[in-house]
Amino acid sequence: MLVSSTQNQLAIDATKQPSQPPRGRGPFPGSARPGHSPGLPVQLELQVPTGELRPDGTTLVDFMITNVGTDPLPLPISVDQNMDQTHSLTLWLTSAAIKDAYFIDQRTGVRVRIESVGTSAELYARSDDPKTFHVLPPNKTIRVHASSRVVLNTGRHSLTGHAELARALYGRNEVVGTADTKPIRKTFSQPAAR
Repeated sequence: MLVSSTQNQLAIDATKQPSQPPRGRGPFPGSARPGHSPGLPVQLELQVPTGELRPDGTTLVDFMITNVGTDPLPLPISVDQNMDQTHSLTLWLTSAAIKDAYFIDQRTGVRVRIESVGTSAELYARSDDPKTFHVLPPNKTIRVHASSRVVLNTGRHSLTGHAELARALYGRNEVVGTADTKPIRKTFSQPAAR
């Protein structure tokens, strides 16, 4: 499950997850109004430990999830995407730093911009397996160590983190709640030549 625990905080390492395919998300949550919806009463904070991009142009990010509600909050914590999950917590970021991606329309041959984002992490849970959930008490925090999974442009950019909690209901996913971070600014650079 790739979960570790310290005295005050649970940490989930989602960097080993196979890359999730990009998925359409329009309209994206607005970074101008950070906060959460009633179904996901959390304060979501985005941290980028370093501005140096890896050779593939990506970076690692941490999503800090703090329960700001009055009741314990069960959150998915498994990274096993092969399980028959009933709940999922998807984390991703949006930014002008993300390089545009395109595909060629096979019918017309026209280059088309992809209106989607890559997920940073996707955590799963199954209703009949309590080990796949973590009950987050009020005012406690989970840290999810993840990947941007997108190629970034160098320079100083603003990034915003997003979360979406969903449950499977009658064969389709129903959104339980969403949360957005305040934008953070970071300067990205290529790794120094060795």
